[in-house]
Amino acid sequence: DWKYYEVMYGERYMGTPQNNPDGYKNASLLNKAAKLKGRLLLIHGDNDDTVVLQHNLAFIKKCIQAGTMPDLMIYPGHGHNVGGRDRIHLYRIIERYFDDFL
Repeated sequence: DWKYYEVMYGERYMGTPQNNPDGYKNASLLNKAAKLKGRLLLIHGDNDDTVVLQHNLAFIKKCIQAGTMPDLMIYPGHGHNVGGRDRIHLYRIIERYFDDFL
């Protein structure tokens, strides 16, 4: 949901929620969770201040309600970029996901 997105980026491209309510509504994935088909891997650093964790949690909640089943990998202590040794783990998760589902 773009309402939670970091203001500097969100409002640059979307305007404000007050000035562009239809744009924010149409860009939100929350109302599209029931249409999810196939596999979806969500990756998030729990200290991300650009795309806050609330984005993924709200989407996961909608998916649970809709009966769809995305996968979520949270990297504790990371922000918008997973670095260090954890990046190796991230790449292995992505590689395994591709091998298993694509």
